[in-house]
Amino acid sequence: MDVCAALEAGDLETVGARMYETHWGMSKDYEVSCEELDLLATVAKECGVTGSRIMGGGFGGCTINLVKAELYDAFIATAKEKFNAAYGHEPKVYDVVISDGARKLEI
Repeated sequence: MDVCAALEAGDLETVGARMYETHWGMSKDYEVSCEELDLLATVAKECGVTGSRIMGGGFGGCTINLVKAELYDAFIATAKEKFNAAYGHEPKVYDVVISDGARKLEI
């Protein structure tokens, strides 16, 4: 099942699995990730996060994570703790909420 079909079907587990697959493909096959982002994706998986992947232009940047509400606080705390232990500072966290996306507004 491709990601679009999985999204339409509400199959977030498949979406999340594809997120991890594409993260590691970008990291290992195309070498556009970095150790910091790979750490964040690894921590996400360890914390039971549904999906995590690099986003942006590559060679640094950020990850986007599909996190169940009940796992959110523990995931953020663990990610900050492990990132700080590895790199001497906490990562920035930007909360986002899925919406209907870009569309024409009728005014």
